[in-house]
Formats: sequence, structure tokens, C-alpha cells
Amino acid sequence: MADVAREANIGVGSVYLEFPSKDALVLELGRQRYRAILDSMKLAAEEGRGDNADRLVRVLEARAVGFLAIVSAGAHACDLLHCGNEAVKEAHHSYQAEEREILIEVLRDGSHNGELDVADPEVTLRTVLFAYAAFAPPFIFKVDQKRFGSDIAAMHVLVFNGLLRRNGAKKRIF
Repeated sequence: MADVAREANIGVGSVYLEFPSKDALVLELGRQRYRAILDSMKLAAEEGRGDNADRLVRVLEARAVGFLAIVSAGAHACDLLHCGNEAVKEAHHSYQAEEREILIEVLRDGSHNGELDVADPEVTLRTVLFAYAAFAPPFIFKVDQKRFGSDIAAMHVLVFNGLLRRNGAKKRIF
């Protein structure tokens, strides 16, 4: 807390007026970073309503770009999103709940209008989040930023188009 006060050029007591503990400060910093990502995701979800496949791609890209921006925000910026600290875990848990709401809305809208084949939105959401885990902490912290654009584009093709050929091939069930 003394380092925070010194960096802000204020007294330590002033820091404690806003944040009763170091964990409270860490929680707020984590929430701010997650809030920026969620705001970008919400904006992407609102743009171009109606084309839900594009909306979903935009939301997933906004999410990944938000995480990627944190990588370059400083040595400990990533720690505010992924570490064993209980305050960081609490911020992440809150983020996940809102993230799910944004994504499930797009999936349900796409299913409702027949654009997306979503038998069970919850299962689809979990599967999409597993597929895109490489574009979220902690994996995104190690991503090659030069290949990021092509890597996420390849993921979109794989997730949305699959690997099976479509021209008369028998659909496989695994």
C-alpha cells in the first residue's frame, strides 16, 4: 500500500480511505481490467444486430483483443487476471458470469432466428469457451502477437465451419 501511495503521490492513509486492504485494491484493479473487456464485448454484441454469426465472432475477438492488450500493460497486469490471490479469483468469477450472459444472448438470438444451430445454449457456450480458451488467460499471455490475427481467424473457421467436408459427405456422430 505504501508503494501505491508513493506512486500516486498521496499519503498511505489516503489509500486506506478508499481501499481497506491490499486485497480490496487488487479486487478493484482486476475488476477494472475485466470491465474494459466486458464493455468491448457488449459493444461488439450490439453492433450489427441480426447477423449473429458475425456478432459472435466480433464478441470473441473483442474478448481476445482485450486480454491481449493487458499483456502489454505492464509486468504485473496479467497477475490481476490470473493468479492464486483470492481477490483476483473473485474478480474473475464476476467477469465469467457477465461474459456468459453476453455470449449466451448472441447464441440464443442466432438460434431463435435460425442462423445458428444451437440445440442447447449452455452446452454450446461451454464448448465455445473451451475452444477459445487459448485466447484467454493464462494461455493468451504467451501467444505470438504477430500470429494472433491469423490464429484467431483460423479458430473461427474451425469452430464455425468444422473439419468435415460438406459436399455430400455423410455426417459423422462421434
